[in-house]
Amino acid sequence: MRSDEFMNAEDVARYLNMGKNTVYQLAKSGKLASYHVGRKLKFTLDDVEAYVSSTHHAPSSGVASRPQPAEAPEGEENLSEAASFGELEGVPFVISGGDPAADIVAASLNASGTPAMRKVCGSYTALVNLYAGDADAAVVHLYDQASNSCNVPYVRNLAPGASVVVFRLYGCHQGFIVRTGNPKALTTWGSLLREGVRLANRAKGSGARVLLDEKLRAMEARAETIDGYDTHYMVGSTAARRVAGGVADVAIGTEREIRGVSGVQFVPMQMEWTDLVVRKTADARPVIKLLKELLASDRMRQDISALQSCDASKLGVIVYES
Repeated sequence: MRSDEFMNAEDVARYLNMGKNTVYQLAKSGKLASYHVGRKLKFTLDDVEAYVSSTHHAPSSGVASRPQPAEAPEGEENLSEAASFGELEGVPFVISGGDPAADIVAASLNASGTPAMRKVCGSYTALVNLYAGDADAAVVHLYDQASNSCNVPYVRNLAPGASVVVFRLYGCHQGFIVRTGNPKALTTWGSLLREGVRLANRAKGSGARVLLDEKLRAMEARAETIDGYDTHYMVGSTAARRVAGGVADVAIGTEREIRGVSGVQFVPMQMEWTDLVVRKTADARPVIKLLKELLASDRMRQDISALQSCDASKLGVIVYES
């Protein structure tokens, strides 16, 4: 795609790994440049990359207050409206995390009359937000090497003493995004340590970065020896494009993140589960009841299953409660 070629909202949503409603909100707020071509809203790749760059280099201003609509890719922290929140009344139920499933859950709550907003950030930060009371729920995918499991060990460590319920959303493989044909023959975690292998790394706090660091720790490997380890790409599709362009040999991500990126392929390495963690408070009780119904619905299963290469067979199962 040329840098000046027009993209539609769906293209941008796929490129930034976020919901289409979020793209419209960014355009409405002026954070992402957009153009009206006839009755259609269009974007250019240059402007999308400029938006990503601005969120990466902007100084942190701390946690935003709940009423402020804004959003950023995984690794940056901000709030955004979900679905038609502006038409609903009441204190919003804030869902933290960077996974597209969080958009689906928030939109379902809004459609059911419960106002919901999204705080977009990495999975690690999402749990910190929940523990600090800056979010009511967190959508996370964090792999723990010691237990060979996902999320629950982090819930116990990052939200000690908190009363929570953890709903399973879906499973998918994390793995290597490599150039077509896998010319460096990257098929094991240890192959990342070879001389001449360049990594397009993900931002700290993202599920992909946590997975990589867990695997490196298990091998007792020195992360700093990997060429590119100190690079930080917040968006998986951006890291994939760096691989496609020859800037890097490999990135960690999901098969979903290579959609629309030519010249790359996916090597599955580790099954991960994405879960919804909800803090049990007096205010959250009716929302938890509603979530149980929504997660058991055919509509939710269809929406979650539409995420590429995911396993929604355990959707709605409570995997942990305290």
